[in-house]
Amino acid sequence: MDLDTYNLTGVSMIDFSSLFWFATATKLVALLLGAFIVYLAYLGYRRNASKPLLYAGLGFALITAGTITEGVLYVLLGTDLLAATATGTLVTILGFIAIIFSIYSTK
Repeated sequence: MDLDTYNLTGVSMIDFSSLFWFATATKLVALLLGAFIVYLAYLGYRRNASKPLLYAGLGFALITAGTITEGVLYVLLGTDLLAATATGTLVTILGFIAIIFSIYSTK
């Protein structure tokens, strides 16, 4: 019997070490995909000199940063979970605002 999965009574419990690594892996995938989108937006901005594309790239960068911010604050810096979640959500909201601005701005 694996003690990470079962307690002494034999009742199944969640293996938090596996869950932690799964969450870390998904955050890493989100970081890589977000960075790739930001890179493509930057290339498009340089090619076309399009300010809206620059703001869209900024929005995706902020959304990606918001995804990572929560984990960095909570896991690495030991911040309260609620404060880390609120901060990550605020950064994500700023990213959405930048994307909305890019949609309604003119060249």
